[in-house]
Amino acid sequence: MAGSNPAAFLLENPTKLYRDCLRLADFLAKKQGFPREALRAQVTAPWRRNQHETDPETIMRQREAAVRGLSNYMMYEACLLYTSDAADDTPCVDLGG
Repeated sequence: MAGSNPAAFLLENPTKLYRDCLRLADFLAKKQGFPREALRAQVTAPWRRNQHETDPETIMRQREAAVRGLSNYMMYEACLLYTSDAADDTPCVDLGG
């Protein structure tokens, strides 16, 4: 299970996933100067709205979306580090734009 998907640990531990999303919201609030409570509310709202969901497929899709959000931000930060260290200004990921 955990070996087949690198994010399996987070997918199987929704409390950890939720807390990681809140930590990212706190980090972004501090880094970008946004109101902390506004960003936390954006994270909390979908979790509360779907807290009574019982369909396993829907629950897994929602967890996967949360993991994608975390991993997309990590990829973004990695690209910033990569391009700041590189001699040229070419982006490390082609976003299709």
